[in-house]
Amino acid sequence: MLPPYAKLYNQLAVHDALSEASDKILTMFDSPTSVEAQRIDNDMAILLSAYKSKVGKAIKSTMEKIRVMLTGVGDDSSSSLNPQGSSDIHKITRSVMTYIRFLLSNYPSVDAVIRAKYVPHIIEIDSPLDSMIMEMVSFLQEKIANISEPFPDQGLRFLFLLNNSYHIQQRFHSRYYPPEPIALLADDISHKTKGYVERYLQVSWALLLTCLLNPTSHCLGENSSSLYKFESEFQKIYTSQKEWKVPDPELRRRLREVITDKIIPGYIEYIEDNKVTHPKISPQELEVMLQELFEG
Repeated sequence: MLPPYAKLYNQLAVHDALSEASDKILTMFDSPTSVEAQRIDNDMAILLSAYKSKVGKAIKSTMEKIRVMLTGVGDDSSSSLNPQGSSDIHKITRSVMTYIRFLLSNYPSVDAVIRAKYVPHIIEIDSPLDSMIMEMVSFLQEKIANISEPFPDQGLRFLFLLNNSYHIQQRFHSRYYPPEPIALLADDISHKTKGYVERYLQVSWALLLTCLLNPTSHCLGENSSSLYKFESEFQKIYTSQKEWKVPDPELRRRLREVITDKIIPGYIEYIEDNKVTHPKISPQELEVMLQELFEG
C-alpha cells in the first residue's frame, strides 16, 4: 500500500480496535459486578473514548492532507509542456480514484470516523462519506474538463475525456458494492462516458463519411472525386490517431469496433454502387488499419 494511504489505514485499524474495546466495556456494564469493578470499567471507558477521539482527529487531519495533496495534483498541467495535449489518463484522475477506491474498500471504518466530523461543502446527503466521495468526483470531472479545453484537436480532446471518464467508471467497479448514492453516481459517469464516445465519433469520423455519402462535400476540395477525398481523409485520420493512446484494452477494442461499424458499411456500399474494382484501400485493408488505432 502506497503512502499516505498506509498511514491512514493504520490509523483506521487503531480506531476500529478502540471501538471494539469500548463496545466490550459497555457490554460489561450490563453485567452485575462490584462497585469497584464498575468504577474501573467506567475509567477504562473514559480513557478509551479519549484515545478514540484523539485517533479520530488524527484520521481527519490525515484525510485533509490527502485532500489538499490531491486537489493540487495537475496544477502544473502537462499542456504547457505538450500544447497538443495527450489522450492518456491524467495523473490527477489516477490519484483521486485511487483514494476513492481506498475509501470504498474501508467504507465502514471511514464512515464511522467522519460521520460526526465531516461537513459537506456542496452535496448534502445522509452519509457524509458519500458526500465527500461525490464532491471529489465532481471536482475531478471539472478539473479534467478544464485541462482538456486548450486541446486544439477536438477529436483528441474528447478521447482524453473518454479515457478519463472510463477510468473513473471502472474504478467504481469492485467487490465492495458501493452504497446507493455512489452506485447512482457510477451510472451517471457511465452515461457521460457513452456521450464522450458519440462526441468523439462525431468530430473525428463524421466528416470522413460525408466524403462518400454527400457528393457535394468539399471536405478536400470540390475538384476531387468522392473516393479520393475519402481515401485521403482516412489516411490523415489514421496516421494521427494511430499514435493516440487508449490505455484500457477493453475500451480500445470497443472503440475500434464502433469506428469499424460506422465506416466500413458505407465504404463497401459506395464501392458496390459505383462499381469500383480497384480501390486504393480495400475494405479488408481498411478494417485491418482500424485495428491498429490507439496504440500510443
